[in-house]
Amino acid sequence: MRKRGGEFVYSATDLVGYLECEYLTRLDRALAAGLLNPPLEDDPVLERIAKRGELHERRFLGTLRENGACVTEIEFDESLSTEGRLRAGRDATIAAMRAGAEVIYQAVLYDGRRLGFADFLRRVEEPSNLGLWGYEVWDTKLARSPKASAVLQLCFYSDLVAGIQGTQPQNMYLALGGFAREEARFRVADYSAYFRLVAGSFERFLEDGSDLPPKSTPDPVAHCEVCRWSVNCRRRWRESDDLALVANLDTRHRLRLRQSGITTRTGLARLADAQLSEIEDIGRHSLTRARDQAEIQVRGDRKGEVISERIGPPAGRDGGLLEDHGLLMLPEPTPDDLFVDFEGDPFFESSEFDGIEYLFGALEAGAADDLKFHAFWSIERGTVTTAAERRAFEEFIDLLMGRLEKNPDLHVYHYSPYEPAAVRRLAGRHNTREEEVDRLLRGRVFVDLYRAVRQGIRASVESYSIKKLEPLYGFDRKVDLREAGQSLVEFETWLELDNEEAGRERESLRQAIQDYNRDDCISTLRLRDFLERERSKLRDELGRELPRPAAPRPEETGDSEQQQGVNRVVDALLANLPTNTAEMDSDQRATWLLAQLLNWHRREDKSFWWEYFRLRDELDDAERIIDSSTLGGLSPAGSWPDPRPRSRSTIYAFSYPAQEHAIELDTSPHDPATGKAAGSVVSVDDRRRQIQIRRGSSRPAPRPNSLIPFDHVNPGPKPERLRQLARWTQERGIQASGPNRAGRDLLRRVPPRLGNKPGQPLHLPGQDPAEVARQLALGLDESYLAIQGPPGSGKSTTGAEIIVDLVESGLRVGVTANSHKVYGELMAKVAAAAEKRGRRLRMGQRSPDQSITYADRLETGDAVKALLGGAYDVIGGTTWLWAREELIDCIDVLVIDEAGQMSLADALAASACARNLVLLGDPQQLNQPLKGVHPPGAERSAMGHILDGDRVISPEMGVFLDGTWRLHPRICCFTSEVFYEGQLRSRPDREKWLLEGAGPLSGAGIRLVPVRHAGNSNKSAEEARELSRIVGSLLASGPRCRDPSGSMRPITDEDVLIITPYNAQVAQIEDAMPGARVGTVDKFQGQEAPVSIYSMATSSPADAPRGMEFLYSLNRLNVATSRAQCLTAVIANPDLVQVRCRTPRQMRLANAMARFFELAELPPDGSVGRESDKPDVDRNGPS
Repeated sequence: MRKRGGEFVYSATDLVGYLECEYLTRLDRALAAGLLNPPLEDDPVLERIAKRGELHERRFLGTLRENGACVTEIEFDESLSTEGRLRAGRDATIAAMRAGAEVIYQAVLYDGRRLGFADFLRRVEEPSNLGLWGYEVWDTKLARSPKASAVLQLCFYSDLVAGIQGTQPQNMYLALGGFAREEARFRVADYSAYFRLVAGSFERFLEDGSDLPPKSTPDPVAHCEVCRWSVNCRRRWRESDDLALVANLDTRHRLRLRQSGITTRTGLARLADAQLSEIEDIGRHSLTRARDQAEIQVRGDRKGEVISERIGPPAGRDGGLLEDHGLLMLPEPTPDDLFVDFEGDPFFESSEFDGIEYLFGALEAGAADDLKFHAFWSIERGTVTTAAERRAFEEFIDLLMGRLEKNPDLHVYHYSPYEPAAVRRLAGRHNTREEEVDRLLRGRVFVDLYRAVRQGIRASVESYSIKKLEPLYGFDRKVDLREAGQSLVEFETWLELDNEEAGRERESLRQAIQDYNRDDCISTLRLRDFLERERSKLRDELGRELPRPAAPRPEETGDSEQQQGVNRVVDALLANLPTNTAEMDSDQRATWLLAQLLNWHRREDKSFWWEYFRLRDELDDAERIIDSSTLGGLSPAGSWPDPRPRSRSTIYAFSYPAQEHAIELDTSPHDPATGKAAGSVVSVDDRRRQIQIRRGSSRPAPRPNSLIPFDHVNPGPKPERLRQLARWTQERGIQASGPNRAGRDLLRRVPPRLGNKPGQPLHLPGQDPAEVARQLALGLDESYLAIQGPPGSGKSTTGAEIIVDLVESGLRVGVTANSHKVYGELMAKVAAAAEKRGRRLRMGQRSPDQSITYADRLETGDAVKALLGGAYDVIGGTTWLWAREELIDCIDVLVIDEAGQMSLADALAASACARNLVLLGDPQQLNQPLKGVHPPGAERSAMGHILDGDRVISPEMGVFLDGTWRLHPRICCFTSEVFYEGQLRSRPDREKWLLEGAGPLSGAGIRLVPVRHAGNSNKSAEEARELSRIVGSLLASGPRCRDPSGSMRPITDEDVLIITPYNAQVAQIEDAMPGARVGTVDKFQGQEAPVSIYSMATSSPADAPRGMEFLYSLNRLNVATSRAQCLTAVIANPDLVQVRCRTPRQMRLANAMARFFELAELPPDGSVGRESDKPDVDRNGPS
């Protein structure tokens, strides 16, 4: 950033810094204004990276010239002033663009306020103000995968290019480093709304002249570890004794404390016990822990050294010590124990996977001068590959298992939950060593020392990073890398060094990273020894022996006979395939995918149990309040037990504090203290924060402090159907004619067999897609038809008409979905469609719902007999029914509803029952729930597999229902652009939708209701109050709604859907608006109403309890905003769009929300928010 003539001139780097930390921008602004001295910077690593970047750029330039490109290079006249050089460079760049240069190198993009140096501009044959051509930006980056900062820089350059040529470039590109030298393409529209809102917010921030030079105190952020200003900020925190110094005190709690008048660490340390219940929105347990942490830090500062104290184990349910907690969780040490640490990049993105583990380190316990270290690198041919990561992972697991065979009592120590989570993820990703990983996890071989520290000791440190604890046990590191992030920087540099150019430097860097990792492993060993000494001291203090955890004995490593058979089939399928999936043809890729799917249900099952044991064994009751799936802090409530007499059961009520959880009605959650079901849930009331559990009267009363969900489901016959398909494929080939050809065609992603030439569109422009789909379904020939139905497009209606058509043609039809409820709703529409034609179909349904009237209710055995006997025209059942062996090839067509939510594995397992398949669904709405991690492609839904990453099904692969009967054109404009590549349109007369009433919710279209708040994670009282006000204002005015026919009708509270991501916010809204139609996104899929309002609840991205992927989910935003026929609104803190993205995918998530903010109107009565609450941008974006 620079200041010229009273104006700040900024670059893309300044935008990136602003997203990292606003305070950083304050400091940079003060520096540019001459009010601060620059921080000291001396980073030889960054200097090396800059030099390598220049080399990579020159190499790419040479490649362009070798390929015959005519390159115009922008050169600087060094005799001119800085401003003069910039203007001359800008003018030369514009002149080259106007002349139509093929490639412009070192383009200067400067508009007097924004400055960028684009590596390359490349001409494209797209009309612009320049003529019949325009330009797109290409930039070179050393990284092997694209980073968000690089894409933001591309957006910055593309926006400057748009200002010159008058049109926005369609695409932008990165020429990446690494061995492959890949070129990544990005659609500008997928990122530009996010860029515009960030840029607009940044410019308004620059114009604000307050706090110059900065006098305020910043909050710590992740960027502090690598920020050049970090020394300044840490000094300010110390001078003010700021709460930022308190370890493990998050932003939300700091805010609540400051609001309560506690602004310093010392003030928190002095908090009296009587005050612990007076701080709003902080539980007593959390506040006590924060107070005690602040107190020991104050004492440690006074002593001038790092001190610690032991935390005694709490009492268990039986009055004794709570075992497996804190220092009591440490197993008996053995000489064969291992100490491990991984180095990885969680933000690595590739076409196959996200995230990479590039070094697995393992240290054998031994004498101080005899520590054997193993390093497994995910590197081959100078770069990271999928195959190299798999090989390194296998070698690491084989080391563990080999030592475990010799000593079944050994343990593997690590610091933080990261390593076992990575092991689970990699076993699933690569479909390898899953039995071994299962044995390690079930046998509780991994020991997390961070958990032992967190529960067992308290230290006067500002962070519980292992490096901050090392003074406690006197460990001195061999390698002085500043932070773990520095390892990643070194790693990126190492990959860019070619052996022939810098072999010595390359090896030196590699060794530094490995030594750094070895230090981490040795530190973990020394920490274990320190904790053992603390455990001995605790034993002496208590005057009794302390129990060791009774870890279950790991099972034998041998696979079951059945699994060995599966492994043989997998090996046979893969035997003749290329090892690199990129080198496979489509049928080879399908065969490879089938091999990965054979263990799909097993991976899901294993993942369920791994997570179950984590919730049961690794969390304490306080942590189960924080976890988003468990329900913690239970205490008996009301009359306990329920005094009403019951012959066989008793109901017990429990209250609990506000929290997110996944305990649902009619489930049987487990008590983690017993590992058994606590009873059956008969009611869950998050508003009153009370749960009721029914339990057999003969069983002892439940006394759970916490509940953990238990939704384990046996896959039944489905794995065997996949194995059968695999064996047949292995013998005859995936494309041979024969059984289950439709399923194999689905797996192969070949166009439907319908008598047309492959590759031709299934329908032509101007044809009604629904009518085309009906005709195509009748012509299927051992194949499948996919029908993608966006919100309100009549997917279910089309499916029902197809089913009636099929029955009228003499075909027998099966209907399936993930649940009885979903396929039951489709079957009800089938009955209605048949009735309109004057027909009554013979319909049967496997369903627990005894109230159905449109079909005969069948038990499983009855359904099988009916199918084999031909008693029904249409039968509905889940995939458990259709995958049964006796039902193979028993019907003509299987219709899969909500195929965007059904796994490809389940769809294939069920497909054996039918000659043809019809899939109805939309991967852009709610997607399939997964518990496990799977190899690339195996994680997809059936419909997602067909779309293969596209947002809209290609016309040769299926039918896209391109007209919505629901959405007003203004809502459809947003939905179509963001989720359906602009291909969705409103049906005629939808523009007549109109809401007549008082208050901000009137008219039609999309609204933004900005509500400022801070420190909220999963609930916002501010949003709930505003919802109550604006909905109350609407309903009090006697509102009416005009529908597409022109009819008017009154509006009631049933016509307003209020949707939110979190159960806690549902309860908050129900408190403010009793009787409101409110629920989470999942509850309202498939429903519609004149008005929908999406309450985001979370104050900022940093406050999101389930992370960015959940809060900004494209699928959830699509469903939430597309329930409305007339008007949809988002009520949110406007800061939500100012999100720090680390990957291009995260930018795409943020872009959707940003585009809503751009297109939305503020409420017309001006009663909500201020214009400054909404970013000041062009609502339609650039032309």
